[in-house]
Amino acid sequence: MARYTYDESGVTFYYFALTIIGLVTVPATLALFVFKGRPDAASQAPKTIKLRKKKVHSASRAPQIKLALIGLGWALIAILAYQVKVTPVQTTQTWDPYEILGIDSGSDMGQVKKAFRLLSLKWHPDKVSEDLREEAEGKYVDISKAYKTLTDDVARENYEKYGHPDGLQTTTMGIALPKWLVEAHASPFVLGIYCLVFGFIMPFYVGRWWYRSSRFTKDGILHPTMATFFKNIRENISQRNLIEIITSAHEFKTDELKYKPSEEADLESLATQVKNVISSEGNFTFKRSEKFPDADTWKANILLNAHLYRVTVTNPDLANQQLLMVETTIHLIQKGLLQIATAHSWTSCSLNIMRLSQWFVQGVGDDGAPFLQLPFIERKPYKLLRNSSDIYSINQFNDLKLTAKKRLINWLEPTEIDKVIETAEKIPKLEISRSFLTVIGDKIITPLAIVTLVVKLRITNPHSDGGKPSVTKDPLLDIESIDENDPEAVEEFLNKVESRSSDNGTTPEAISPQFSSRKGSSWWVSFSSPQSNRFIFSPIRVNDLVSEKIITMQFQAPPKTGDVNFMLSVLSDSYIGADQHLPITLKVVERSQLPPEPVVEDDISEPEEDSIAGQMAQMRKQGLSGGAQNADDTSDEE
Repeated sequence: MARYTYDESGVTFYYFALTIIGLVTVPATLALFVFKGRPDAASQAPKTIKLRKKKVHSASRAPQIKLALIGLGWALIAILAYQVKVTPVQTTQTWDPYEILGIDSGSDMGQVKKAFRLLSLKWHPDKVSEDLREEAEGKYVDISKAYKTLTDDVARENYEKYGHPDGLQTTTMGIALPKWLVEAHASPFVLGIYCLVFGFIMPFYVGRWWYRSSRFTKDGILHPTMATFFKNIRENISQRNLIEIITSAHEFKTDELKYKPSEEADLESLATQVKNVISSEGNFTFKRSEKFPDADTWKANILLNAHLYRVTVTNPDLANQQLLMVETTIHLIQKGLLQIATAHSWTSCSLNIMRLSQWFVQGVGDDGAPFLQLPFIERKPYKLLRNSSDIYSINQFNDLKLTAKKRLINWLEPTEIDKVIETAEKIPKLEISRSFLTVIGDKIITPLAIVTLVVKLRITNPHSDGGKPSVTKDPLLDIESIDENDPEAVEEFLNKVESRSSDNGTTPEAISPQFSSRKGSSWWVSFSSPQSNRFIFSPIRVNDLVSEKIITMQFQAPPKTGDVNFMLSVLSDSYIGADQHLPITLKVVERSQLPPEPVVEDDISEPEEDSIAGQMAQMRKQGLSGGAQNADDTSDEE
């Protein structure tokens, strides 16, 4: 039978409490330092010009509360560590008759009797002084018990089996709880702690985690939203219909963004303004969606189109909701719609979705005019500019002389003119400086061979990353000097590219005056077949293109010979008019045109007859000829 004892001194409870608090406090402290090492809000603030800013909410008190709790945890650890140090530890001594008699374990009976006789003479109560009598009585009892245990067969057997001369004893189990905690008057307190931890705190956090993980995909999009996207997206869908699908997202039905009756008047006024702007430009008729007629979708439709057509939202709350909706929309485009389209390998649909991302980042509508992504350039003045000049793209504007630039945008203030010119020079100008197709180790491409596409991307304007790039040329990026018809040179180059780290640095910040938050600039690289309107492989997203980058991709050549046309496309996720498209022709020839494999000459000479190898070779020849002769004789006899 087991018997339970509680911690009288409290030392074991101190160890237990110290362990539990340490398991919580130490990881929380490490996490605090890890998050401190990450970029803070100030370092993540936009460094490019922003014409719109989100309303800054009051700072949360959660970090201060967390810091206070961590400090309390370390204070408790210090107190408990001190208590552990000063509280004596009571240890249970193992009763050992051999140790009491001062002899080695397993000693024979003669040694036991001799040791008992000597200790009896020393510690017999009648043979010690009065002041040692009490100590002698205790020692003499132990000595007698040890002697009896080792001389009595039954007692000795019990000791060897159970560790005690009287046989199996009651097992004592220590519990690391102080005795006062389990007494009757403390029961309500302990029960309350158990109910709080296991009945409320743990179910609350587990339930919250499960609720969130079950509602969202791994990319942070609500499952009902992805279901709507899957159901309604089509291969030949237009960008206007894509926007209609986006406005139906369940992210816009949350408490923060959903329709409120108090917003009705402002929304109707805004809808009228948006409708008038769109009608004046003759793009399409702006109206409530017939497929998604609910109020939440209509509100999102109004606010998102107001962003695209630069219609000012006068209501501060709606203006802030609009900025949040735009951020959410870009996430839905890149992690939702684009994922579905690329999974189907729909080329046209995917490219339209990529361009849609550019629209929302820059706040530009269906016309997709690149000049509108510059700060202070609004739709009405730009329309007049288009009627009086041939300037359409930012590259055309940058090619003008300074006086011509200022004259072209003379309706702006002088400071605004300078900012427009400065920003235009920083918009990246992409160039596909080199691209070729090769089969590693071969000069030609045969059916079903593994083809490697090598592409070099380069930002040509010197201020695209906010500053002049380094003048040091990387020899690895000197792909222009590689002869694609030299298999050895190509293979050596590709090995160097593969062994090098793929990350060129941090993601540059996109210049997006109409987008309130910091936005990284990325590029999608795709390779497709115009005939089938399908991707050869899924588009690759490049996040670290600052000045130059080499990209390699592999695919299998077609099974038939002949010329096959492909399209290499590089699209920005942020900039309008920066995309590049390059047609590439793959020439597939018969395998018979491959050069013959080099003949490997056998340099191994015949062994000499007097050597062991020569004798064994001769024996093998004789054995073979003898075997063949015997086989012939046998067949003749038959």
